[in-house]
Amino acid sequence: MKKLPLIMLLLITGMIRVSGQTATEIEKAAKACKPVFLVAYNQNGADADKAFTIAGEAQKTLKAASTVIKMNAADASNAALVTKYRMAGAPLPLILVLDKNGIVAGGLQLKDATAAKLIDMIPTPKTSELLKAMGEGKSVYVVAYKAGMPDQKNIMDNCTMACGKMDNKSIAVKVDMDDKRETKLLQTLKCDMSAKEPVTYVVNPTGQVIGTHSGITDVNTLVSSLKKAPAGSCCPGGSKSGCK
Repeated sequence: MKKLPLIMLLLITGMIRVSGQTATEIEKAAKACKPVFLVAYNQNGADADKAFTIAGEAQKTLKAASTVIKMNAADASNAALVTKYRMAGAPLPLILVLDKNGIVAGGLQLKDATAAKLIDMIPTPKTSELLKAMGEGKSVYVVAYKAGMPDQKNIMDNCTMACGKMDNKSIAVKVDMDDKRETKLLQTLKCDMSAKEPVTYVVNPTGQVIGTHSGITDVNTLVSSLKKAPAGSCCPGGSKSGCK
């Protein structure tokens, strides 16, 4: 299982209610805003042990707090999670990466898994904000800027007003172009790093960039941008509030 496009992540993390010990552990990690390396297996043995080891290496290497959770996919108590994460028929062991809000950010089969690859799948802080919003069915105005660029406040104010006109079914997120942590997100947005003024990217709930605006854009234009038919590229890939 390779890294998944955002539209698939949202389908995978649909509103499926789950219960059981593993689900409780996942929920606990999300409440603590910790990313999770979820190791799904169907029988004990060398392959399962190797998957646990790789996930453990990723946990130890990652500077931020994280947790490793083991899930026996053959256990009936985990059936709902197997359905939620679409693991039925998937080659096991499988290592999924859940971001700090509990949303799937990607996964790897054992033959492809390394600690470095798993860590690379953990969403950046701003990408996590996007995933959280889209998991709630919201669109996002992503405002890419650099310190000193003009009209930042007015642009964000217009985006906020546009969100209000959309009955708060959208949010506005600011991304500093000089923030090295957000390099992957900016590359996915195809951000013009030589821009002289902030650029607003309009992203619909499926993760598609459906509009791009340079500088100040009036509220009505921002609203109409969200009503366009899906077109454009996808942003990369939890709905627990409080994670920063």
